[in-house]
Amino acid sequence: MENKNIPKKEEKLWSEVKGYQVATNNARILGSLDELVINEKSGKIVDIAIKVEQGRNIHVKGSKRNGDLLLVPFAKVEKVGEFIIVTE
Repeated sequence: MENKNIPKKEEKLWSEVKGYQVATNNARILGSLDELVINEKSGKIVDIAIKVEQGRNIHVKGSKRNGDLLLVPFAKVEKVGEFIIVTE
């Protein structure tokens, strides 16, 4: 009997990925995953919100800055493993 509440091996719970380090595909550390921005109508993830250390001026093409958060389009996420990798 299979428990449908347990994610498959290739799936992760939000509690597992919140706080993951986010890096670019060029090995540049951006910060840690703080939040996901979701479109209410479609239910799709629009952006990932990365908490950036104070005083760091980091930019990724197509991203927006909101205080200490860097909003990177979800389409730029390449991989989720030990790190979250985004296209620079």
